[in-house]
Amino acid sequence: LSVYHPSLIRSKRSYDARRKDHSTGNSIKTPGHGTVFLTENSTVVVAQIGGTAKLPCVVRKFSNGVVSWIRKKDSPPTILTVGVGPYIADDRFLVEHARHLQNWGLVIKHVRPSDAGLYECQVSSHPTTSIFIELRVTEASAEIMGFPDLHVRAGSLLRLVCTLRHSTEPPEYVFWYHEQRMINHDPGVSVTADRASSVLQLEEADASHSGNYTCYPSNAIPAYVNVHVLNATEEENPAAMLHANSSDVSTALFIGIILALFANILMTLDR
Repeated sequence: LSVYHPSLIRSKRSYDARRKDHSTGNSIKTPGHGTVFLTENSTVVVAQIGGTAKLPCVVRKFSNGVVSWIRKKDSPPTILTVGVGPYIADDRFLVEHARHLQNWGLVIKHVRPSDAGLYECQVSSHPTTSIFIELRVTEASAEIMGFPDLHVRAGSLLRLVCTLRHSTEPPEYVFWYHEQRMINHDPGVSVTADRASSVLQLEEADASHSGNYTCYPSNAIPAYVNVHVLNATEEENPAAMLHANSSDVSTALFIGIILALFANILMTLDR
């Protein structure tokens, strides 16, 4: 007569179930990215040097578990944050958590070139699941129309346009310098700016306004242009205006060549 204890029966069933799960590989279902995260996997974020990068990680409201951010390029990978708290002694990294949106975005302040790479947003549910966000870092730079030399007539409007290249966020400020002095608030000078450009205007330029002008945005490589204010009097006009306009130079050169040829012909005929 054989006697079976209930606990032995349960143990045998559990063992058989585990064997079946192992053999088929289908019994334990790992949650996919879409069942845990609303943020798309392999999202790419671009930020500029010195700016602020915001890496999104939105979790579905019914998901439970602790959210962590991990920098994957390190060996071994570095845990940056756990929950809303930092895990490393670098205050550039923090979590921007909006509970009602279930957003656990990673914020990186004062972005450096070395911050570029792959980041993992991980939820410690059972089993753990993750998405990966790639951060690309660019270097913003300024550019002034007319570089490197701009020629204007005395008494006319001096207008300098500075545009930003590879910028991912508007600058906090744009300073304009004439030689070594900032002129944003000088009398007769107006500066207007938008997200991607800054325009400096100066009414009735004169010789004192000649020189080097620098556009200096925050978090971007500055740009410069050499301004030449040309006196339009008869004595100074010919040489100056030739430099101011390349088409004039070409025309003058052509006329000079024709006159020289004509003079040579006359000299030949006189002989």
